[in-house]
Amino acid sequence: MKSRRSVRAYRGQPVPRETLERLIDIARYAPSGHNSQPVRWLVIQDSREVTRLAVIVVDWMRMSISRDLQVAELLHFDFLVADWDRGVDRIMRGAPHAILAHAPADHPTAPQAATIALSHVELAAYALGLGACWAGFLQACAAFHPPMKAALGLPDGHVSLGAMMIGYPEHRFARIPVRKEAKVTWR
Repeated sequence: MKSRRSVRAYRGQPVPRETLERLIDIARYAPSGHNSQPVRWLVIQDSREVTRLAVIVVDWMRMSISRDLQVAELLHFDFLVADWDRGVDRIMRGAPHAILAHAPADHPTAPQAATIALSHVELAAYALGLGACWAGFLQACAAFHPPMKAALGLPDGHVSLGAMMIGYPEHRFARIPVRKEAKVTWR
């Protein structure tokens, strides 16, 4: 678990459906409040669909820049859009697949359950020789941009609670990532 890395460069090779199914099967054993198991999954298997979703994210970023929204400046949307226009995908990083966790919007423990379940996906991906990275821009767009909500086609009353890029990593790392010492208060 210490050697897990957030993968931001992927080979073009698709992951077999059986392997993606295995990730979801592992994640369904993640704990949830009252064992309610509220998390549902949307697996984007087609890499062209992943790219289409990235285009929607970039459109949202362009709109946010034009409206001078503070979030656009804070998250450097202008640089991300400029890179996209130059052919550099910093949204989905060329990942061939995406996995989204969703649940009913009114479920009180769903956000925590989704985060835990997606963390299981991330760790299982690494164990299976895959790379994964949280798709924060996709998730933010899904929360705020109606065209993305429509593109995802989640069931009525459901919201996206997290998204992850999945694929075979382009690079292998030889060392464990450097981390700060834990700041702990013992009582």
